[in-house]
Amino acid sequence: MAAAGKPRADGARRAHGLTREGIVDTCLRLADAEGSTALTFRRIGRELGADPTALYRHFKDKDELLLALADRLIGEALRDFAPSPSWRATLRDLMVRGRRAYLAHPQVAVLAAVRITRQESELRFVETLLATLRDAGFPREEAARAYRACADFMLAWTAFSAQLKSLGDQSAQDDRAWVESYAKVPAAEYPHAVAAVRTVVGISDNENFAFALDLLLDGLAARLP
Repeated sequence: MAAAGKPRADGARRAHGLTREGIVDTCLRLADAEGSTALTFRRIGRELGADPTALYRHFKDKDELLLALADRLIGEALRDFAPSPSWRATLRDLMVRGRRAYLAHPQVAVLAAVRITRQESELRFVETLLATLRDAGFPREEAARAYRACADFMLAWTAFSAQLKSLGDQSAQDDRAWVESYAKVPAAEYPHAVAAVRTVVGISDNENFAFALDLLLDGLAARLP
């Protein structure tokens, strides 16, 4: 009986030592290695060497865990952040940081980029972005609209880019198929599409994001009182 009881005692000690931060760390590693489908309490518990029910002491359900993962990524985006004297440079830095933090864990980003965490890191991100817009001279309502445009822009691009990363080699194969298929299209009928396809395919996702971000910031600058 003593031998049979020992694993339960060890399991109890491991469960007692679980923390929210430790669980989030494990989930990020697990998702990176095996994909987001691995984020079940049973699989996470096995990875931690703990009974899955022990996770419920820290997260009431998988959705609460997912929101914690999202907030962790936002926190990573804000690590060592310092605002610039230029509002435009500050906004650029925030959105680039946010996208980079999410894309460091694309399997989680696909699930988390569209969620509102209502937690500390997200609140800091929102407050910093809004304060930057207000300090730049945008009226309160205009700043709120500009914030919504910036946040949705960053998150939409992040989800799109994360999905591309999850495709791996398939994305490159799709690009080659795109070029090959357009080579068969009548150039006289679709001259611009045929002429542009190689240039379009040659633009990296990062280049595309940077170009679109410049367009957004140009638009905001034009709307300043």
